[in-house]
Amino acid sequence: GAPLPPWHGGRTPPLVAWRYLGFPAPRSMYRGERTHRAKAFTGITTQQPAGALPGRTIRLSGELRALDPAAGRQHAGLWLRADRANHGVAFFRNTAATQVSDQAWHPYVIQTTLAPDVATLNLGVTLAASDDGTPSAVAVRHLELAVDDGHGGWTSLPLPALGAAATPGHGWVPVGTGDGKTSPARWHDDQGGYLQLAEAGGSGALFAAPPEPGRVATFPLGDGLTARVALTLGDREAEVGPAQAKALAALKAKLAALPDPRQSIASTALRQGDAVAAWSALRHFYPYEEVLTRPWDALLDTALADTARADSRASQVQALQRLLVPLQDAHGTVVDGTIRKRLSLPVQLQPVAGQWVVTATATPQVARVGDVVTALDGVSMPQAAEAAQARASGRPGERPWKALQNLAWGPPGQGHAFALRHADGSTDTVTLTYGEAQAPQPPRPAAVAELAPGVLYVDLARASLDDVAPRYAQLAAARAVIYDDRGYPKDFRLTQNLLEHLVVRPEHARWMHVPRYVGPFGEHAGYDDLGWDLQPATPHLASRALFLIAGSTISQAEAFAGYVQDEHLGTLVGGTTAGVDGNIATMLLPSGMGMIFTGMKVTHHDGTSRYQALGTTPDVPVEPTIAGVRAGKDEVLAAALRRAAVGGGRPRAGP
Repeated sequence: GAPLPPWHGGRTPPLVAWRYLGFPAPRSMYRGERTHRAKAFTGITTQQPAGALPGRTIRLSGELRALDPAAGRQHAGLWLRADRANHGVAFFRNTAATQVSDQAWHPYVIQTTLAPDVATLNLGVTLAASDDGTPSAVAVRHLELAVDDGHGGWTSLPLPALGAAATPGHGWVPVGTGDGKTSPARWHDDQGGYLQLAEAGGSGALFAAPPEPGRVATFPLGDGLTARVALTLGDREAEVGPAQAKALAALKAKLAALPDPRQSIASTALRQGDAVAAWSALRHFYPYEEVLTRPWDALLDTALADTARADSRASQVQALQRLLVPLQDAHGTVVDGTIRKRLSLPVQLQPVAGQWVVTATATPQVARVGDVVTALDGVSMPQAAEAAQARASGRPGERPWKALQNLAWGPPGQGHAFALRHADGSTDTVTLTYGEAQAPQPPRPAAVAELAPGVLYVDLARASLDDVAPRYAQLAAARAVIYDDRGYPKDFRLTQNLLEHLVVRPEHARWMHVPRYVGPFGEHAGYDDLGWDLQPATPHLASRALFLIAGSTISQAEAFAGYVQDEHLGTLVGGTTAGVDGNIATMLLPSGMGMIFTGMKVTHHDGTSRYQALGTTPDVPVEPTIAGVRAGKDEVLAAALRRAAVGGGRPRAGP
């Protein structure tokens, strides 16, 4: 009943309102802009595996030329980012700040020595609209990624052809085009061949959802209080006036004078601030409200109570992990951002027959393959497993995998006490510390191998496109091919390229859906519907195909498994996958904690059927046994080999 504030009902055009494509996380595909305030942005990007490049010096080079008279007011550049295996950024640079303001060709170079833990490279060209919002365009040619050969020269590295950027789905991904299906680029054959990248200007329209005048969100806060928040302002009302600028400067000064929250977690207000910030992001931007196991308000109440009791950074991480559990989001992760380096335990643990079992070890004299964990840090099983799974987000069947993933990596030198029962019935209690740069892996065949006459094997977690492409003719002539999809794919190019050799017809399924948010509490105006738009490639891999999956099949690996299932490309053998796919969203919380969650909705290829918290189910269920692990057997692979030998399995889709 209180009088409305003077800004309510702003109607002075142009109207200003927030629009979001997903949660606008840094360095992600998701964006947020205010209508009639944002500078339009576009670009092209490609991702390449680092392979053997970590520790070596690389160079991205190319020539740019402005194509319009507004060259002095546009911002175009080459860009290069090197990402660590844990999604951290090791290096980023954009040459836009050094753009020459005329319409001649000019060379640009980004050079760096890669950190030893770099896993992927992301690179491309960006173009922001002119400062005055007028259209702008830039040309790029001679784009090259090269590595220092150690003898004063440079060796070119493979990149998708620059001309392919004019057609999405051929190695380059368009950025900032709104629908994700069209490219802002056009190829020209003159001047040695160049790519034109165009931006239509700064309309700030991420998607077609014009703001409505006078929109206000009203909701209860509790204790008889009600909040009323303007969702649309008039142009003048949205400007920052002198009084607001002064108040903002004063607030920033107060914040700067506070103790560094990364140095101390003692403040209850700080810890609960983490809960409020995390809950708010999830409440407004998590795209799967239908999978929640508890109401949103109850999640906030519990998170506030949990963080109030946290007495260390480790317990704060655990409190925030519990907030994510009801989302059933296997991407859901909380990490302490003050820990800059994480190493692996010297063992790999997997859930086998309801137990935690050592499936690979770097210290066989201490922990042996097939050992069963009977206690963790003095807490007996199954209570220790239940406590860990209570902090693991994901579908119920995935939580054992997620709990072990949370346990697998930690600060160097720290560790846990494991009570282990060996195959002979004897027991030991050992301390295993975080000290391995890579997690030990169970024995597998070579990444690309012939396991029996006419039966080939490809491990997506270890093979690259360069490993597989020369053997496509052999794969096509094989009696059967077993594709191992139980780990995270090493090379995104390979997963897409393999599918193009497996499909029998062009496919245009729209199975990724980025919400177009127009208001709080998940209010959205439809989705940007995306897919991979695969085209059949030769040679067609018509051999009988068997695909190995498990609870360790997650995210990009599930995108591959989803194609196999929905496009009927072969027989799936093993266990149900994690049940989570789609680009992640990330955020930094006040205390320096980092949070990850799924930022888009992914469905089956019909565009509607739910995938989240369900996953891909096998055609041939096979669960490993403790006896099999102790005997060194890969029972899932063995089951696929038996089917390959007798010709069993689901028939491939026909034309």
